Amino acid sequence: MRVMVALEERFLSTPDGSFYSQSSFDYRFWQRYLKVFDEVVIFARAMQVPDKPSGKTYANGLGVKFLPLPCFIGPWQYLMKYFSLASLARKAVKQPEAFILRIPGIVSTLLWYELRKRNIPFGVEVVGDPWDSLAAGSVKSISRPYVRWKFARVAADQCRGACAASYVTRYSLQKKYPPGGWSTDYSSVELPVDAIADEGMVRRRVERIKAKADSGGPWFICYAGTMAQLYKAPDILIDAAAKCVSEGINLKLIMLGDGQYKTWLRERAKKLGTGNKVEFVGMVPPGRRVLEYFDEMDLYVLPSRQEGLPRSVIEAMARGLPCIGSTVGGFSELLEPEFLVAPADVEMLYEKLKYVISNADMMKKAVSRNIEIAREYTADVLELRRIEFYEKVKNMTIERTGNV
Repeated sequence: MRVMVALEERFLSTPDGSFYSQSSFDYRFWQRYLKVFDEVVIFARAMQVPDKPSGKTYANGLGVKFLPLPCFIGPWQYLMKYFSLASLARKAVKQPEAFILRIPGIVSTLLWYELRKRNIPFGVEVVGDPWDSLAAGSVKSISRPYVRWKFARVAADQCRGACAASYVTRYSLQKKYPPGGWSTDYSSVELPVDAIADEGMVRRRVERIKAKADSGGPWFICYAGTMAQLYKAPDILIDAAAKCVSEGINLKLIMLGDGQYKTWLRERAKKLGTGNKVEFVGMVPPGRRVLEYFDEMDLYVLPSRQEGLPRSVIEAMARGLPCIGSTVGGFSELLEPEFLVAPADVEMLYEKLKYVISNADMMKKAVSRNIEIAREYTADVLELRRIEFYEKVKNMTIERTGNV
């Protein structure tokens, strides 16, 4: 049986029929579905480029192919291309296969409308909260309030109508978007065992914290996330860091990621007088390269306006890095209360940064604790629940449609 997976990711495609991931959705990611299904068809946007993009990894391969959609960004471009997009969605659901929607998202919802019309079963992988992701300040659009309300309502309907649902959180998203049938939880994060810090790394991390506390820094603070939108709140972090610098706190902010707001964020840092304290690294390939950056940092901060279960935080925790997150999504399932802040609250994040940096003993305790929490997200731990979800979608599709 083939499975079609719909998601928000924007891929790159070349004239030779190859597709490339700009993040973590490479061919290795899609192979997990092949453990249950014969073939994976990816229903997602793809932007055509003339040549193989530098630093990007293949997304398609044996058993993995694409039904690409024309690329669009935001609701207005979506409306302009709606008829061609809807035509492709109708084409997609006519094929006898199973369907999994990674929600929330415009693309998954486009396919969901067609599945619902035809009473075709589908599973959902709930990876975020549209109500939080479209909160004030996250997206600059006059349509944001309506889209926020609409997407939250649609997400609830999708979870209620799915034959099986998986959530990246253990309880947070389930409370807001309860399943209508069978459900489980597992993260999209798949930590290799060797991503977990060993005893030597733990010792070096603790020694580094002590040395920085004794010398007064400089404290290297890291952010890793998209700058295509502001839902991970890089602007809030820059503002809070600027307040710390103005008080004489010796820190350096390292920003990993790219997107349309990067230039705006750089200018924001300059206007706040912290241009030399903020380094914009750009896009860093997921996996080993990101972990190498984390090994050189002292604190990881992701003050998101919205999250499901933040992959980058789990990866940072695996390296023994103390982390600060917000109270949205699954952060509270990862971090203790003293490392949490309200979303989009510059003052609270500023106070939290000061508090954590000045409390070396708390940071040192967080090193071992974070590593132990991260162990729960290694591939071997998550694999059984993920396979169970795929099997459930497959078997319920066969039961309801007779397609094999």
